[in-house]
Amino acid sequence: MRIVNKAKMTFRFDEQGRETQKNDDSFPARSSQEVSNISSEKPNHLSANYRAVETVDYWGDPLTDRAATGIAVFPDQGEPGDGDYYVRRTRTSWWKVAGSLTGAIVTGALFGFVVLSMFNQEITVPIPGIGVPTQKAAGEAADIPVLGSVITEKQAPLVQVVLPSQSYHFLQYGVFSTAEGVELAQQQLRDSGIAAARDTVDEKRVYAGVSPDREEAKLLSNRLKTGGVHLILHEISLPESATVEYNGEAALLQQYLAQSADLVYMLSSSSAALLGEASPSRQSQEEMERLRESHQLWTKSAAAIRGKLSAAIDGEAKEMEKAMNSAVEAMEEFNEKGEQTMLWEVQNEVMRFILAEQKLIGV
Repeated sequence: MRIVNKAKMTFRFDEQGRETQKNDDSFPARSSQEVSNISSEKPNHLSANYRAVETVDYWGDPLTDRAATGIAVFPDQGEPGDGDYYVRRTRTSWWKVAGSLTGAIVTGALFGFVVLSMFNQEITVPIPGIGVPTQKAAGEAADIPVLGSVITEKQAPLVQVVLPSQSYHFLQYGVFSTAEGVELAQQQLRDSGIAAARDTVDEKRVYAGVSPDREEAKLLSNRLKTGGVHLILHEISLPESATVEYNGEAALLQQYLAQSADLVYMLSSSSAALLGEASPSRQSQEEMERLRESHQLWTKSAAAIRGKLSAAIDGEAKEMEKAMNSAVEAMEEFNEKGEQTMLWEVQNEVMRFILAEQKLIGV
């Protein structure tokens, strides 16, 4: 800090031009004795050596002549009364460590849940500047995420039905250990112009024909044996009652199954008997008219139960409907053209129907 003396000074010159200084408001000069007394006075406080300590944050006064040097001065010796001291070491708190770990785990779990929820589209996290979810209008139901499996359709109730007595004699071509063997056997039968069907229950079996009458089945087997095809008889019987998943009137389902048994008997018996002959003859007009009437009634019954069976067996019902229509169509074509291959086609489609019915009624 600068001290300015405002005392007035007067300059006078003598005759030789020498300057004489005189202070108008000068102070009386101190004597040498006063000066010696001042220098011999001792301070009341203890003397101390000072050391410079550099401070990190120092703000100088911008109005002073010199810039701030960032240096503070502290006494080199301690102040009077200072004594011994010690530093207390802070011990680690295990409760704080456990709390920190628990907080980190909980935070990670919450973050993972949010990420998984975003991928599963259960919650929506808005991103600022990109999009804001719109609120539902008043009174409108909000979307609630549902966890777990979703039932898409109502399960059909179980219906008990009574079936007519049915027993069929299949001409078994063989039992094979692999699927490739089964396919090869079917292809061999088709190449020979013979029917070929695969068992839907025991998929290792391959059949070449079927008849409700055992003697007719034997006759057909002997005829094929002369052509080099060796077959054995395998009997399949359907139960007299069954429980079916069906969402409709039980009487309609029972009527459909009864009409199916009549048609299968007519088609399998007539086609097997004709194939047992050396030269198959066409059926009479009465036989064909009865076949058409039975097929027409069966078609109405099939339409009445269509779509009312459970999804698990609906495929078998469609397979049965397709096989029956193809068998009747093949019999019509045989009666028009007299081609023996059409009789084998009837046999093939009838076997498909019976094997599909096995799965439908749960054999």
